[in-house]
Amino acid sequence: MPKRTVPPGVGPHNGRELELMLQGDKPMALFGTEPGVDAEDIGDAGFAPFVDQGRILKFTHFDPETSVEDRRYCLPTEEWRCKLSLLISRMCRSGEAFDIFTSNDLARLEGALLGYSKEDVEVFVAHAASRTSRAPSSV
Repeated sequence: MPKRTVPPGVGPHNGRELELMLQGDKPMALFGTEPGVDAEDIGDAGFAPFVDQGRILKFTHFDPETSVEDRRYCLPTEEWRCKLSLLISRMCRSGEAFDIFTSNDLARLEGALLGYSKEDVEVFVAHAASRTSRAPSSV
């Protein structure tokens, strides 16, 4: 899957997840890692003490087929976001999600779960659609 680009005016949370979560401005963060990648490179190194204190909850899932570990963090009472994110991820891996949702639906769901505003999510979806429509078609 190609890396997503963020449109101008929609600031990514990358590198600010922990700060935003501790301020109560972000309910959930998601990181993916492969074997041999350390927490500093992933971006979640600073979460451990807050997980230990119970201020942030951590959910991990390891996919043995891809060797990718997903790390989901959420604020207390926001566990449903991590659980729903994992369910959607499983449905995407199995292909089942694509029978139900469009790629725009999935972007909206992910953006909402991660705490982006509806306006930012819609700008992102429109930006992604414009990039897709400009892509050269293969014949």
